[in-house]
Amino acid sequence: MPDAVPTPSTARRGLPARKVVALVLVVAALGVDLWSKGWMQDRLGMDAARPEVSEVIELVPGFFRLHGHWNPGITFGMLPHRTEAILTFTVLACLGLFVAILVNTSRSRLLHVSLALILGGALGNLYDRWQWQQVRDFLVVYWKSPEIWQWPAFNAADSFIVVGVILILWREFFGRRDLPVAAPAAVRPPPAPGNAS
Repeated sequence: MPDAVPTPSTARRGLPARKVVALVLVVAALGVDLWSKGWMQDRLGMDAARPEVSEVIELVPGFFRLHGHWNPGITFGMLPHRTEAILTFTVLACLGLFVAILVNTSRSRLLHVSLALILGGALGNLYDRWQWQQVRDFLVVYWKSPEIWQWPAFNAADSFIVVGVILILWREFFGRRDLPVAAPAAVRPPPAPGNAS
C-alpha cells in the first residue's frame, strides 16, 4: 500500500518555532537566575537564618554594589511577609503564562520572548519562596551612599520580569500589531454564453 500523503492538518502538528524558542528561553532564564543566586549566596555569605549577614562588593562605588538581602515580599520588597498568598498567586501566574505561550495565536516573536522572560523570572523567584519563604536579592543601585538613596535590592529574576513587561508595553504602544488574515474574495463565475450583458 502506498505511503499516505501528508495533509496540511498533519504537517503542522509541531509547535511553531517562536513557541519552541520561547520555551527554551524560559529554561535559560530560570537557569541563569538560579545559578546567579546560588553563586552570590556563596560569594556573599548569605544565610536565611541570619538575613542581616552579607559581604559587600562595590562594583561602581557610589552607584552599584553586590549586597545580599533576603526579601520576604515580591519584586523590590513589596508586600512583605505574605508568603502563602504570594506563593498561590505566583503558581497561578506561572500556569497562566505557560498556557499563554502555548495557545496564543499571535505570530509576534516579541510577545513570545516577553512572556518567556516573565515566566522564567517568576519560576526563579517561586523556587526561592518554596525553599526559604523568601527570595535571594543581591543587586543594589544607590546614589553616593545607601543612606542617602537606595533602590530596593533585586536579582536576575526581577530583571527578567521587568524587561518582559517593558517589552509587552512597547509592543502594545509602539509595535506592529498582528493583522487579521483577510478572507479570500469570492470569485464570480463567468457568465454563461449568450447571457452576457
